[in-house]
Amino acid sequence: MQKPKSIMMWRASEKLASILSDEYLLGGAGGASLWALGDHDFEKECANLEPGSMTLLFRSENKTNYIVGGAYLLGWRECSVKEAWELYGVHNGAYNYKDLVKEVEARGGNEQSKLSMALLAHVFMFDQVDCVHIPDELTDFLSDKHVFTLALDEPLGRYIHTRVLERRDNYIGADGSDWKGMYYAASHRNSKAYVAEFYSRVLNAYDFRCALSGVRARPVLSVAHIQPFYDSKFQKSSNGVVLRSDLYQLFSSGYITFVYKDNGNRLVAKVSETVRAAYGEDYMQYDGKELLLPADRDSWPEPKYVLWHNQNCFENWLHIRGSRQRD
Repeated sequence: MQKPKSIMMWRASEKLASILSDEYLLGGAGGASLWALGDHDFEKECANLEPGSMTLLFRSENKTNYIVGGAYLLGWRECSVKEAWELYGVHNGAYNYKDLVKEVEARGGNEQSKLSMALLAHVFMFDQVDCVHIPDELTDFLSDKHVFTLALDEPLGRYIHTRVLERRDNYIGADGSDWKGMYYAASHRNSKAYVAEFYSRVLNAYDFRCALSGVRARPVLSVAHIQPFYDSKFQKSSNGVVLRSDLYQLFSSGYITFVYKDNGNRLVAKVSETVRAAYGEDYMQYDGKELLLPADRDSWPEPKYVLWHNQNCFENWLHIRGSRQRD
């Protein structure tokens, strides 16, 4: 696979830019999609882009063009409108499924249409003061363009690429890690003083075993917060669960949640159908599976924390972050 040679430039609607900015601020970097319907420019300009290519979102205001954010290309996929919604939800640039259908209809399609999608990862969105100005000599060129590519071996492509990387550096960690969002930052800022103690207590309560898979290999076990720590009242063993690292990531990202059954005597996993569409059948084996809980019932996940995860984390990409009631 070749190193990327071009940048994709995409004219972002005000709605797309607003949704991605809000999601990025609160929830951190993640995935998104740019989709087209019967768009020859999209297919002609961008079909040969290599995975890893920088994809930049630009806006125009008072004859000034500026870059508001971007992401990195994972690849291409053709999806139905329903599949696009299940995979990326509001990160398609729509407030809800009906809104996405309306957007498709506005471009001459319908609910049964197939969309050409650029799948993006590591989204970043700039504060207004960090937006990158696009040189004025491109103003006329951009007036009728909504998508185009810039070669990295040409001066303009190199210039924009360099300027964006300079600005993006303020939005990533010293180790290159993505911004994880205000919710994450607030919870970890308040938990760092006692996180080691919490992890040790939860691991011991679960007998050093993944509650879902039963795996006991310590190097692959993680302790997941059910509800993030915003103050010390959440540092109880009943607000944690031990999971294998991949299951931990799915739980933390909202692809898996838990539900109490039989009057609170059993806790079972609920797996999003998006997992089937995106990753195949492997993880669906855990849907409805009962968790292996601590011998001490006081260390079982508290129902109020489980409910919080159900309402605020599970399938969060289907909702504008913060639109649901939070405790």
